[in-house]
Amino acid sequence: KTFIHTIRSCFYMNTCREFTVEAGRPDTIDKEKLQAILEGGADRISINPQTLNNSVLEVIGRRHTAEETLEAFALAREIGFRHINMDLIAGLPTDTPESFIQTLDKLCDLSPESITVHTLSMKRSSRLTLQGKELDTEKESPAAAMLRYCEKKLTSTGYHPYYLYRQ
Repeated sequence: KTFIHTIRSCFYMNTCREFTVEAGRPDTIDKEKLQAILEGGADRISINPQTLNNSVLEVIGRRHTAEETLEAFALAREIGFRHINMDLIAGLPTDTPESFIQTLDKLCDLSPESITVHTLSMKRSSRLTLQGKELDTEKESPAAAMLRYCEKKLTSTGYHPYYLYRQ
């Protein structure tokens, strides 16, 4: 019995409008995991590349590559997922507006059903916080330019805001 089957047996799912599972980082996604999620009834998954810039991925301690992200997305489509969300983070250390634009454009080319864009949040136990890094709030950050591009690109590509929240 899978974890998803346990959830379905504990909650009344007949009125559930969307059942999303965080599939995770591309390096944790495989065929068996995706099949279990789909067979468990989830109709939407979220893949978390954060960026498609390999040097930025290395700086933030991610163990996957941009290529693995593209492979995970293709595998999810092959398995049968019809709603895939891709998570990005604007303002990652060493990322530039130009690099972020390349990432967002490439994701839009894949045509995921949704794209979530977060801004970098320094959490207590994150690798960056533990390394003593801090956000520079004295000047306009590169993240501001990234977010301006997101609004322009995503709305012109047909994406609409789904939800907003603050951390």
